[in-house]
Amino acid sequence: MNKEEFIAAATAAAQASSATSGFPPGVTVAQAALESGFGGSELSRVANNYFGIKVRPGGEAIELPTVEYVDGAPVHSTARFAKYASMAECFADRDRMIASLAAYSEARAAARDPEAFVHAFARHWATDPSYAEKLLEVYRGHGLDRLDQQRAGALPLAGFAKGGGVS
Repeated sequence: MNKEEFIAAATAAAQASSATSGFPPGVTVAQAALESGFGGSELSRVANNYFGIKVRPGGEAIELPTVEYVDGAPVHSTARFAKYASMAECFADRDRMIASLAAYSEARAAARDPEAFVHAFARHWATDPSYAEKLLEVYRGHGLDRLDQQRAGALPLAGFAKGGGVS
């Protein structure tokens, strides 16, 4: 899949997930592009995991090398990542995590402001201290901010309030 095909597929998945979560779809597409190398990573190709989501107990997993940052320095290791049946399932799980985990409460509150949303969720999503800036570079550089300008009036967290979620 080339970059344009990836962006088109990711946009459809992000807009579907955003319809329930209220999270900015342009940010979701940019994050998937950054994390998966526009769908070219082994994790995305083999496991439909576009965000580097680690496996949770009982979930299907794939073990791959990764880089985590410890005290600002990159450390190479191996991690167990979640496997998904589809891009849409992965995107919905990402939104479900942000909607339900306490660490992302500030991100949820900033859902109507995509750049504030990025800064709020990046603090807990990634160990890379430059993650938010890298994500915003992809977001702006590929015009993904236009997706969020189109939906500026959407209500955040419509389907996730009080235990709701994507099935």
